[in-house]
Amino acid sequence: MPAASYLTYAQLVDRLRSLAQQAPDLVRVDVIGQSRQGRDLYAVTVTEAATGSPLDKPAVLVDGNIHAGEVCASSAVMHWIEQLVAMRDADPLVRELLRTRTVYAIPRIAVDGAELYLTTPARLRSSPHLYPHTSPPDGFVEDDVNGDGRILLMRVPAEDGAFAIDEQDPRIMRPRMPGEVGGVYYHVFPEGRLVRHAKGGARPAASSARDARLHGMDFNRNFPIRWAGESGQPGAGPFPLSEPELRALADFIAAHPNIAAYAALHTSGGVILRQPSTGDDTVLSPADRALFTEVARMGERETGYFSGSNYEKFATGHESVLMPGAADDWMYDHLGVLSFTVELWDLRRRAGARGYGEIGMRKMMALTAEERLEDERKVVDYVARAFPGGYTPWTPFDHPDFGPVEIGGIDPKFVIQNPPPALLEEECRRVGRFLTRLGLSTARLLVTAVSAERIADGAYRVVAEVANAGFLPTASTKKGGDLAVEGIRAELHGASDILAGESPCELAHLDGYGFQGAWRLPVHQRAHVEWVVRANPGAVLDVSFYAPRAGRATATVALPG
Repeated sequence: MPAASYLTYAQLVDRLRSLAQQAPDLVRVDVIGQSRQGRDLYAVTVTEAATGSPLDKPAVLVDGNIHAGEVCASSAVMHWIEQLVAMRDADPLVRELLRTRTVYAIPRIAVDGAELYLTTPARLRSSPHLYPHTSPPDGFVEDDVNGDGRILLMRVPAEDGAFAIDEQDPRIMRPRMPGEVGGVYYHVFPEGRLVRHAKGGARPAASSARDARLHGMDFNRNFPIRWAGESGQPGAGPFPLSEPELRALADFIAAHPNIAAYAALHTSGGVILRQPSTGDDTVLSPADRALFTEVARMGERETGYFSGSNYEKFATGHESVLMPGAADDWMYDHLGVLSFTVELWDLRRRAGARGYGEIGMRKMMALTAEERLEDERKVVDYVARAFPGGYTPWTPFDHPDFGPVEIGGIDPKFVIQNPPPALLEEECRRVGRFLTRLGLSTARLLVTAVSAERIADGAYRVVAEVANAGFLPTASTKKGGDLAVEGIRAELHGASDILAGESPCELAHLDGYGFQGAWRLPVHQRAHVEWVVRANPGAVLDVSFYAPRAGRATATVALPG
């Protein structure tokens, strides 16, 4: 199996095609749409063809790289599905997942933005098209002014500067204290240029990095859930699902009603984020609160990450709406699917500092200046020791706009936002273990009993029992059931007439074992259906149960002679 690596678009496509050729009985690769720049978007289906159609099994959907710079996420998706193929016979969990469930994987959503991120110094949120501006404005834009291939930090000497060189560690720029005078002070901001456009709209020479300031689209604020518009949420787009990449994703989800669990991979923070986003845990039903909490805790054990709700980890108390238009909120609130956002890679924790994954944004904002400085010293010292080239010392540069400046700092792409290549494989393995168990947590129908008895000449009573052997309910969540997700359809085939009962008939959703308590009979985890039929003695009847998010289960019964 190839080692985990950062992949350009061409390399990603080659790996997908190679995977499909390697295991045609297990892997299917489909184009589900095109990006703004015309690149194909790929979705991968992984399941054993011999054990049933993909749509006849409950599915987990995993996507990555919805944000252009979060390329670790696409590497993790690729590593996971390649691992599934490589371990299909050796790992019992993988074998069970592929036999009884379907995996849908979309490794990279922001295909255009990720390509720019990987092949130039540019940093951007999602898409390289001009947004929200229709023409480039004047002003400061990030740029690789010294030509070293990275956009680091600049410190510019200024009497009104807000920073000073840290006395304990001169690599650090500490905040200037109240009333502090008599020293050398600096403005500190990203490496970049002042762009001024000539009259008549002429532009200076093009620069992908310089134009990154104009690429303000945020794909993960463009879903139709509490959408806030640009004024309420920067990056939200002109209207929900305005972007072709997201419409392709939404169409794919609509065409696959068997999706019962969802994980969106991002960076960074080392945290598994669950619902809710709109308040504390009491806004969820007790049932869904328990499901989300237990699956997230399982994820903690598998990954070593922290876990918590979006609200717990991100809310600061100042936002009117928390992260409007996010994919995991849409999947749960509108579709009732158990959904998570997984933030891979936690540089701050590696360095022994505090991060939002551990203490949340509210506590992060409450740290004192001294505590922030203490953490910053830990991070810079760790990076400088652990990753050669990960930290660039402050280096003088004659800036064309600002005069003498110094440029330096931590590599923002492959140390801060994504793990250094040497640690990528470890991060991918961490999250892969969680994704496998998440897939195995979905509902799974079993026919636990089927019988037939003769009640009159040519007439038989047929009874069948179905159970949910998965952790999740057959609707994925309680909200899924409340949203009128199709229940369990029972059917009987082979009888000449059905005298009593209906085929098909619909049964209510079943809970999974995640809803069951100790020392009591399983409640709402099994159901039965009965028919009275006319048929010939010895006839073989087929019984089937199907629920979109729990799969299909079948059995046969021979009528007594």
